[in-house]
Amino acid sequence: MKTLFYLLFIFGTTWFFTGVVLRAIDVSIQNQDRMLCFSAQKSGNKEYLEKCQCFYKTKEIICLQENSK
Repeated sequence: MKTLFYLLFIFGTTWFFTGVVLRAIDVSIQNQDRMLCFSAQKSGNKEYLEKCQCFYKTKEIICLQENSK
């Protein structure tokens, strides 16, 4: 019974921290994409102005990431 408890605890802890790390990576990538879109507005970078049109309209960075796949 102790072994099962320890295995469940280890599995749960690993699952939790993996989720936290993956979420942190996702947020970091979203912040980088936002920065690229805001920088493109200031610099006039045509490539990123075109890529970021969805973001400029909706303010949702996820549409930029969905369109890049």
